[in-house]
Amino acid sequence: MKKIIYFSLVAFLIVMGCAKDDDFTVNPDENQLKSARTATVINANGYPPYVWDNTSVLQTSLWKTLASYTAPPGYPDYVASNYDVMCHFQYYSKDAVRDAVVEFTFPHIIDFVPHMLYGRTYNVNNVDNVTVISCITDLKKETWNDMFCFMVKVDCGKGNNGLTTFWTDMKINGVSVKGTIKNKVFACN
Repeated sequence: MKKIIYFSLVAFLIVMGCAKDDDFTVNPDENQLKSARTATVINANGYPPYVWDNTSVLQTSLWKTLASYTAPPGYPDYVASNYDVMCHFQYYSKDAVRDAVVEFTFPHIIDFVPHMLYGRTYNVNNVDNVTVISCITDLKKETWNDMFCFMVKVDCGKGNNGLTTFWTDMKINGVSVKGTIKNKVFACN
């Protein structure tokens, strides 16, 4: 028995010694896309059961875009066919935070329009390449704060095998609150 264990250990070490360094590198985005197989579940508007990704501080959910909607002032007229998916985010704040900087990382979108503003004004980091949408808002203590919601046009030219990762993070005052929630993936084809 000892000889079998010893032989197995030696064989394992020989095989590992022959492996190339890059055999074990991990590209999280690539693995996310491979493991997704399909796009992230999108809820049908108004019909339960709703699908939410949850942690103790963040909930995310994807919905079909609205058939009709009046865009807030400063945004182009809303045309449903110009957007692919509506993204909902709810944040549970343990503390009251005044003037919190809330940032959403959308690495592969072309355009967005906010829904349910709750008095917030959204800014983008780059008009020609929207990747971070942010606002400054007050967060209420020990409650789920009013939703952050966006209708987005996914940049399908940035996909891999028809899948595009379009949301990757949410930060409060520079600190990620994403936790274990997976990136949001859209099936472009």
